[in-house]
Amino acid sequence: MKKVSVVLMALIMMFAMAACGGSSDAPAGDAAMIDVTIEIDFPDVDGQPDVEDYKFQIPEGSTALDMLNLYAEAEGVEIVMSDTSATAYVTSIGGVAETDGAGWVYEVDDEMTLDAADEHIVKQGAEITWEYMSWDEMGD
Repeated sequence: MKKVSVVLMALIMMFAMAACGGSSDAPAGDAAMIDVTIEIDFPDVDGQPDVEDYKFQIPEGSTALDMLNLYAEAEGVEIVMSDTSATAYVTSIGGVAETDGAGWVYEVDDEMTLDAADEHIVKQGAEITWEYMSWDEMGD
């Protein structure tokens, strides 16, 4: 059932991208797919194993948040988003929720980004790492 959800989400994304895009030589509904990798670094005290080098394909033009959601659906991991922010903000991954002193941030190819996850377009070969870190560590 979860794989069906992933396929449906990918098809919806491809349709939306086709509707917004210009002309293309590719047949309708045949969006290019790109290879990506996701990693999730859970806090050590939580006891959950980290996700390392999880490779999959997503439609070209997908965001870092699309990537996280597709992974979560495929693996049955719960993602919780803030509903009070104008942009997407991940508050919990796999039951590990933010606190007053720590929360989830992501990096693209080992570089911190200030882009909201729903605004950062993922490129071919991208590695997105979600890390639970203390807000004090952010300045280091």
